[in-house]
Amino acid sequence: MAKLFGVRSDWEFIVWYLINPFVTEKHRSFTRAQIMRKNYDDVYELMKLLGHKKQPQHTEETIQKTLQNMRDKNWITFLGQGDYKLTDDGYRELLVQHENINKIRSFSPEEIKLARELAKKI
Repeated sequence: MAKLFGVRSDWEFIVWYLINPFVTEKHRSFTRAQIMRKNYDDVYELMKLLGHKKQPQHTEETIQKTLQNMRDKNWITFLGQGDYKLTDDGYRELLVQHENINKIRSFSPEEIKLARELAKKI
């Protein structure tokens, strides 16, 4: 399913999903605390939708590693003490993923079921 959304990593999509509510064109900063919430139910549901068969074991560590990978791709800048900021490239990528995130949020239960079936085939 992630290939349909144009990302190589399901976890990159998950991090974009988590960052999305906190970033605007004029306010591109977010904190690790904002995205490292204790309730990951929506992340687990999204992982199922993306074709994962079981709940991730080390969610916070994987999100942190994904943030580091996104920093290495020059999408985000680490400002220190858990603060991050999207680069111009990162903001452009977020805009692409924002459209995909909205698509997912608008899925009906039937579309989610179909998407899961498609994800299994990819």
